[in-house]
Amino acid sequence: MADYLTQDQRPALPQCAETEHDLDLLDFAEPAFLIEESPELDPLCPGTADDIADYLAYSVAAAPDNLLRHTQRIFHHYRLNDYDGLYAALLDLFVALGQRGHELRRRLLNGARTRLRRDCYACLDHWLRSELVPHWNELPLVNRSVLTPGIVGLLDLVRVSVDTSDEDRDPLVEAREHIEYSQLDQARAVLEEALSRQPDRTDLQAELLLLYRATGDLDNFLRIRKKLQQIQDSLPTIWDDCERYLRRDHTP
Repeated sequence: MADYLTQDQRPALPQCAETEHDLDLLDFAEPAFLIEESPELDPLCPGTADDIADYLAYSVAAAPDNLLRHTQRIFHHYRLNDYDGLYAALLDLFVALGQRGHELRRRLLNGARTRLRRDCYACLDHWLRSELVPHWNELPLVNRSVLTPGIVGLLDLVRVSVDTSDEDRDPLVEAREHIEYSQLDQARAVLEEALSRQPDRTDLQAELLLLYRATGDLDNFLRIRKKLQQIQDSLPTIWDDCERYLRRDHTP
């Protein structure tokens, strides 16, 4: 007697697209076994969401031209409402295709629009319409892409779009937007320029001094203070406090 089951006697294996199962075997299954040959666009299996995401990312990195894996990855993060993962998956698809697959990229981008941050959608939409690959520094911050050059964490990856035609825009609001995106040099430049035009605004002074303190920027502090002293008779005492703080950090 044979000591193994024939193909007909073996129990049917659960498919990846099934969402209900009596046993918890899928919770222990390797993603490669579940979706390696699966044509399903949505490969999510119960209890394996993170493993599936990792496997799909590695698959895309290993075979960038595999459009099925790209699409499965996009569907996966879309279903999870994973905004960052969805943007990374779409970005990698755009990188892999270059100027090819315009209709596929358009359909997937339009379908994912409601679950993308506005700046992420705008960047990919402009890429799609112009077919011009943006400079990596112009992309919104991404740390889950596997096909970009690995430029992550630079202060200028995310840029605040400012309507320069709006002359009534408050420089304090503009500077704080830059600070929110860690664009400290831009925030400092906005505040310094605003103070040269409105030297009596103590709120701008206070914000700029906080920025100097946070960055330990004694050189720019001294430069701007000298410039303001030529305009005003005296400066508030907060300037003296800031100088003592900054010189303490520069004292050996």
